[in-house]
Amino acid sequence: MSKKILALLLGLVAVLAAVILLKRNKPSTDHITIGILQTASFPPLDESKQGFISEIKKELGDKVIIIEQNAQGSMTQAQAIASSFKANKSISGFYAIATPAVQALKSEIKTRPIAFAAVTDPIGLHLREEGLNITGATDKADIEKQISILKILLPNVKKVALLYNPGETNSVILVKQMKIALEKYGITYQDNGANSQADVAAAAQHAVQNAQAVLIPTDNTIASAFPIVRQIADKANIPVITTWTGESEGPLMQFGVNYENSGVQAAQLMKKMLVDGIKPMDLPIVAPTSSIIISKKALEKYGLEIPDSLKDSVSLM
Repeated sequence: MSKKILALLLGLVAVLAAVILLKRNKPSTDHITIGILQTASFPPLDESKQGFISEIKKELGDKVIIIEQNAQGSMTQAQAIASSFKANKSISGFYAIATPAVQALKSEIKTRPIAFAAVTDPIGLHLREEGLNITGATDKADIEKQISILKILLPNVKKVALLYNPGETNSVILVKQMKIALEKYGITYQDNGANSQADVAAAAQHAVQNAQAVLIPTDNTIASAFPIVRQIADKANIPVITTWTGESEGPLMQFGVNYENSGVQAAQLMKKMLVDGIKPMDLPIVAPTSSIIISKKALEKYGLEIPDSLKDSVSLM
């Protein structure tokens, strides 16, 4: 065999080997990549993420590839992540956990579908305007029901402290509703604002010194620093009521949606958009059922009992 023919054969073998290697390393076109943008890390949002991932893997199996990013409570970081997601053309759909995440993705992603969870007021955030690529699961709670239960559980309370971040749209919306409901039940209130996690301790200290109970809306800033709030309230012997669930200890009452279920529902919406080809605006916003969770330890601490009128509607932990 001549040297030229041998060189040609070796070249063909090298090309063939490269083609085989390329095929082996090339991802299957069957894969669906989903980008998750989580606003911060605390129990409700973590549960929303886990619910979504479990359900989307159940729906799509080995087809799904998940890219997770966490903004760690920073809107600037959320915006940077959304921008990087936009540049990644391999991502087919996006899951936004909480209001800052969906706001960041909305500003960057205009055509690929976005599903959200843990968003209190999707209508007020203009997430359902014609032509948008967004739908999801809201965590908006029935505030009047929450205040009515607070009044039954704590009949002697005359004044509550509202602890929240006045810069969070979702919190401001709920606080307005809380004030209306509190006035209806003859309870006065005091605002206590924390613009960042660094402000939470001081705001919580002020809250427990000026009220008989602390009421917290669905608020990413306060929830992220909730162990601090719990410690301060426990020391002051002041009960706490949260408008979210998922805390393992601390609040006298947790009132809100099941966040794991909200993640499941968001995953089901994502599957309908990516696999079934349904447009986001043709899929309604969904809402998980609200839960009322009361701490047995807190009941003992404050010398309280659950009235008969509540026993069938609450869960003890």
